[in-house]
Amino acid sequence: MWLMKPAVFEYSYWVLVAAFLALLGFAQSVPALTVVAKIEPPYFSRKMPQEGLSAAIISAALKRSGYTATFSFETWPRAYEGAQLGVYDIVGSIWYTEERNKGFAFSNAYLFHEIKFIKRKADKEISFRKLDDLDGLLVGTLKDYAYRAEFLNSKKFIRLPENHLLQNLLKLSQGQIDLTLAEAHKIRYEINEYMRGSAKDLEILPEPLMRRGTHIAVSRLNLKHKQIIEGFNKAIKSMKQDGSYEKILADFGY
Repeated sequence: MWLMKPAVFEYSYWVLVAAFLALLGFAQSVPALTVVAKIEPPYFSRKMPQEGLSAAIISAALKRSGYTATFSFETWPRAYEGAQLGVYDIVGSIWYTEERNKGFAFSNAYLFHEIKFIKRKADKEISFRKLDDLDGLLVGTLKDYAYRAEFLNSKKFIRLPENHLLQNLLKLSQGQIDLTLAEAHKIRYEINEYMRGSAKDLEILPEPLMRRGTHIAVSRLNLKHKQIIEGFNKAIKSMKQDGSYEKILADFGY
């Protein structure tokens, strides 16, 4: 049986996606921008009102700056690559790095994420204010997550990586690890959605490991990247001034 080579398959995939998005754009009277993101509730999800908190903020800001937004959900590698190639107009949620800034123009941060630890309430001796407090502990982490270098390089505790936060939360509730960590609202969402019965036994620690802003980004190959980013920044600023930004946060319990 004839099999398509991986490189040809990837090329064909992007051609089909680009063609579909182009046809979608022709149907819009207002300029349409395609925003790509990884499914990450409560921030991006087809199952959530307005497709999630981040999607709601982005849609409102782009509308205010003269665009309509359509959302496409991909794995993170495909989202990143597709935006680099110009298949998608905007990456919906991305942390800033100097390396990424070479290929993408970044907006100001439109939302801030606090990465916090969660433990079992019964483990009263466990707390966190500095990395030394993790001495000797088993910490569930996520593969390919952009933790601080000091956290990744520390020899004081053992990191046990998993693919998904829910795996770490289950291991925590079962006593297989001492702590895990993730964005605080993501932790609450996962527990409420999948582990409501365990919520009373778990506790998110108040001190964050780190706080990072999330941005939209547009490929610098896009001739309108500066215009899109400037319009988005102005829209977010005006939304904060007139209260519409805070209303979106409140609607999602943020």
